[in-house]
Amino acid sequence: MNKKKRLTQLILVSACFVLLAACTPKTMVPLNYALTTPAVGACTQPTSVLVFKDARQSRSIGRDGDGNLLQPGSDVADWVGWSLYEELNAAGCNVKYRSMRQADGLPVVTGEVLDVRMMSTGTTTWKGIVKIRVAVERNGKSEAGETFIGEVEKPIIFGVNSREEVLTEALQGVMEQVVPKVVAQLQ
Repeated sequence: MNKKKRLTQLILVSACFVLLAACTPKTMVPLNYALTTPAVGACTQPTSVLVFKDARQSRSIGRDGDGNLLQPGSDVADWVGWSLYEELNAAGCNVKYRSMRQADGLPVVTGEVLDVRMMSTGTTTWKGIVKIRVAVERNGKSEAGETFIGEVEKPIIFGVNSREEVLTEALQGVMEQVVPKVVAQLQ
């Protein structure tokens, strides 16, 4: 009898989780990233990537086809900054990801997220935009920062691919521009 009771409880709890998953809002957009690792020369010295600042005007990342606000599934500035760290690391740089400046004299890559948004542009088409500003600081002096923009529009077939892929690909487009420039400044 005790095993039957536990089995019934397990089935009820599982059913509750299934119902909750079905009822969760479709307005939460996971922020994912996959490395592109553009072919660049190796960094000649160690560097740090400082956590990016979120300078966006809105904390949402757009609206769906029904007008509902889309919310990021994680911190947007961390998503961008960590992606740059991962790309520099994959490119062969000796890089550290830091939340605050260190007095170690290493060059520091700083940045801010200016815009991250996605929008439905048709029945099954989505557009993603990522805009960031990146600068390299050496010996406490910041070189002129540069703004980079990635934009992707593509059809999304639910069940085959997902709308968040447009943001991933837009950020990849940004990284393909940023990484070679940062590595060149670290030479």
